[in-house]
Formats: sequence, structure tokens, C-alpha cells
Amino acid sequence: MAASSSREGGAAARAKAERSAWLLLTPMCLLMAVAFILPVGLFLLYSFYRFRGGRLEETFTLETYWRFMTDELYLITIYDTLQLAVVSTLLCLVISYPLAYAMWRMRSPGLQKLIAFIVFAPVLVSVVVRSYGWTVVLADQGPVNFILTRLGLTSGPVSLVYNMTGTVISLAHVFLPFVVFPILASMLRLDPTLREAAEDLGASWWKTFRSITLPLTLPGVVAGAQICFTLSLGSFVTPAILGGGRVLVLPIQIYTATSDINWPVAAVGGLCLLVMAFIAVVAFGRLSKYSEAV
Repeated sequence: MAASSSREGGAAARAKAERSAWLLLTPMCLLMAVAFILPVGLFLLYSFYRFRGGRLEETFTLETYWRFMTDELYLITIYDTLQLAVVSTLLCLVISYPLAYAMWRMRSPGLQKLIAFIVFAPVLVSVVVRSYGWTVVLADQGPVNFILTRLGLTSGPVSLVYNMTGTVISLAHVFLPFVVFPILASMLRLDPTLREAAEDLGASWWKTFRSITLPLTLPGVVAGAQICFTLSLGSFVTPAILGGGRVLVLPIQIYTATSDINWPVAAVGGLCLLVMAFIAVVAFGRLSKYSEAV
């Protein structure tokens, strides 16, 4: 009898806790419905309309989708968007892993904090100011080209702005902390006795790194890559300034279509971004599970 009463009391407590949890989730659910589900629903609706003669015709058509799949301009835009995201992510990974490893191995906490602040500093600066700063640094007469010419690495100025190169460099600069810190966090969670045991057994630095450090930090690498890739997909200001109109990406295409009140093109462009981001999240999720199983 007492056991039955105890079970009933436990069930009532769990039900009350569940109701409280749903009550706490209500504001977030309402916000998501208004700020995400409703706009996506409207985008989906507008994507089936036709824009002709400066007017929106509310007739069902797949014309805009067909244009995105066949028109060379839109295909180049999708390709440039993916290329920018992939190259920026790869560059961030190449820079971030050695940097995170160096910060992890630093013996001075003060120096580690200083490097962490320097890495995080780009996030504290306005994206417009940062982008225009890179146009000065990478200009034909800027410091980067001056150094390259003085060292004899180039015979003349190298075109680094108003193209994909400058855009990638600027994006890698700002997204670097979003890759460095997840990798560093995974390194800080490593059990030091694993490396010590490997070294005691005569393993070289490279073998210890390849067999222990790298596999156990892969989840941090995947997490950082996912953040960088999805943020790069939706970047607008940096490609607009450093691309100089030569880097065609979907966010700029969406902005242009919105300015022209061409809602169907803007809607299909937005849905393309959403689909690419969803596929990226699913792919990185699978990579994360694989990296944790290694």
C-alpha cells in the first residue's frame, strides 16, 4: 500500500515537473513560431508566385525554381556561395588547429589569455569597419603587397581585393574564434595521463599526436567547422564590400531581389540557403558521431 502511494506521488511529481517545463518553453516556442516558422511559411508561399512587370502575380508556378536550376547566373551564385563557405572553413581549420594546440601547450596562463583575447578581438569590431580595414590592408598599395614585393615573392601587386581571395581572408579572420575555441575546449578536456602513458611507452610526439590527440579532438574540429560553414553561407556584408560585385553569393542575390520587390526570387534564394544549411547540419552531425566513435 505504501509502495503504491509512493509510486503515485512520484508520478504526480513527474507530471507537475513536465507541465512546468512546457510552461517555461512556451515563450521560446511562440518566438520560434513568429520569428522562424511564419517567415519560412511565407517564403515558401511567395516562391510559387510570379514576378512580372514590376508586379507580384499570385498565381501558382514553378517558374522561379526552374530559373534557379537552369539560369547560369543563379547556378554561378549557388556555386560561389558553396565555394566561399568551403574554402573559408578549410582555411579556418588550417589556421585554428595549430593555434589551438599552441594555446593548449602554453605554460603561461597570462600568455594564453592574451592570445585568446587577440583571437576573439575581431568579433568585437563592426563587420563594416573590419571589412573596409581589410580592403586597405589587401589593396594593391597596401602593406601586404608592399611586404610581398619587398621580399621578392612577387614582381608586382597581387590582386587580393574585390575577388574571392580577399573575401575568404576576411571571413576566415572573423570566424577564426568560432573554430579555435571548440578545438581548444576539446583539447582541455583530454586526460593528460593518456599522453603521458604513450610517452612512457616510447611513442614519439607525432605518433602520440596521431593516435591520441587528433582522434580525441575531432569532435571539436567538426563543431568548429560546422559553425564556420553555416556562418559563411549566410555572410552578406563581407562579400558585398570585399567582393566588389564580383563575388556572387546568395545573400547578396536575396538582398538585390528584395530591393526590387522581387519576392519569388528572394524566397527561392532564401529557401536554397535554408536547404544548404540543413544539409550541412545533418552532414556535420554524422561526422560528429563518427568522430566520437573513433
